[in-house]
Amino acid sequence: MTKTWLITGSANGIGRATAELVLERGDRLVATARNVDRLADLKEAYGANVELFELDVTDADAAGGATRRAVDAFGGLDVLLNNAGYGHLSPFEQTSAEDFKAEIDTNFYGVVNLTRAALPVMRAQRSGHIINISSSSGRFGGAGSSAYSAAKWAVSGFTESIAKEVANFGVKAVAIEPGSIRTNWTRVARGHVPELLPEYVPTIGLIMKMTENYAGNEPGDPSKVAQVIFDLSRRDDLPEHLILGSDAITRIEEAEAARTAIANQWAAISRSTDID
Repeated sequence: MTKTWLITGSANGIGRATAELVLERGDRLVATARNVDRLADLKEAYGANVELFELDVTDADAAGGATRRAVDAFGGLDVLLNNAGYGHLSPFEQTSAEDFKAEIDTNFYGVVNLTRAALPVMRAQRSGHIINISSSSGRFGGAGSSAYSAAKWAVSGFTESIAKEVANFGVKAVAIEPGSIRTNWTRVARGHVPELLPEYVPTIGLIMKMTENYAGNEPGDPSKVAQVIFDLSRRDDLPEHLILGSDAITRIEEAEAARTAIANQWAAISRSTDID
């Protein structure tokens, strides 16, 4: 069955890999990016099967426009892939309020805006898939990425909540929580580190040193992630969370084991606040 997709951040990374796969498989696509000139080759190759839409995901009105484009061009919307996002490595103390908010607005409120626009269409259809790209950082907090981690925790929690709300009328929602993917994420994240205050050298400085040659050598394959996403669009038994990547599994298992151990250590105090 041919499906209609809307993908945010279609110009690179997971979004681009999925956009190409979707079109290769014969589905229809509203491909969005801040600069649609970067998507011109998709239109040239796939013609009427792809619509290009210039989109800043932080603009709720524009999100509604992207959804309307899918309905007007293709008669509905079957799959929303919320992919647009970025991260900047920096100590929280050295991150400006404006930069912190910008990361939250793109990584979290972008997901909220597109989901809000898509849900009425999917509810009327009694079907649809909402696939949100969260992160393994949505399961543990990482030094140097407070805004990104906060946003991805929010994406994962938001997705789990709405999955329970929309299941009874045929809409599925999943938060994908990948590890490091071989995209330009690391390069962008490393490109905005300020001159560190001495107190942050042992933490963020160490991360910078560890990731010096990491860009382009990440373990995750964006084309394989795209294949998983496409396969999810054909399934009704979606999990609320899906971890992708052996590095993500390892780090999440370590974080959850540590969290459980601490919870057990403090269990008596946790229970002590109940009314007698």
